[in-house]
Amino acid sequence: MKITLLAAMTAILVGRGAEIRAAEFDINGMSLGMSADQVIARFQEIRPDAEYEFAKWKLPEGTEWVANGRTLYNDLANPDDMEHERMEFAFTGLGSGNKLFAAKRELKFRPSRRPTTESVYAAAVQKYGEPSVTGKSATGIWAAWKFGSAGSPAEKLESPLGCIGKSDFPAGLDDLTAGKARQSASTCGIYVDFVVRGDPVGLANELEMKLMDQLHLAQDFEADNSDARRRIDAARTKDVGNAAPAPKL
Repeated sequence: MKITLLAAMTAILVGRGAEIRAAEFDINGMSLGMSADQVIARFQEIRPDAEYEFAKWKLPEGTEWVANGRTLYNDLANPDDMEHERMEFAFTGLGSGNKLFAAKRELKFRPSRRPTTESVYAAAVQKYGEPSVTGKSATGIWAAWKFGSAGSPAEKLESPLGCIGKSDFPAGLDDLTAGKARQSASTCGIYVDFVVRGDPVGLANELEMKLMDQLHLAQDFEADNSDARRRIDAARTKDVGNAAPAPKL
């Protein structure tokens, strides 16, 4: 009976651990749902000497919001032993909170401090839980995680889904991105792409990760559009109210 109880308690703890890991939807501390200010603050903590640029979109009545951003870090103080990192971010509009919904990271390891490809993969599994699908080559490891909700472990897949394009990473939440999300929300859910590349010895050279929440984008886009219409209508009403009288004809 004690063994049965211990096994049951272990199963509960393992299940909770999987949920905790699955809920850690971030890349290097840049979490889904963060504002641009929070992303910048977090990035500056990690890379105080790096460069960053965040772009804003604008409504016809003048309201602006951060749509996307990118960062760049090169360890110029060590040109012969340089670490290099790029990140990209995409945000929803004002009506849905102007929050982070996609992030991408490209990291080239410092030559003198290269981890093993296995240890980098193990760190990803510790963070996100067991992957939906994974594979290995002679020089690298790839994996993907597909979550149907924020509180559940990754669902098993037979093959990667290609839910986050490499060349068409979103520049913000627009008609095109929302349209894709409507079609792929149930298929892709919250999706993580991971690949670590190295050499035949097993030491890693570079890491690439992508994270995107497609579960809520259609709803967020509707909220953004509703908010935009409200702002534009309010500005129009104000402008009409302050308009000069018609001239004598």
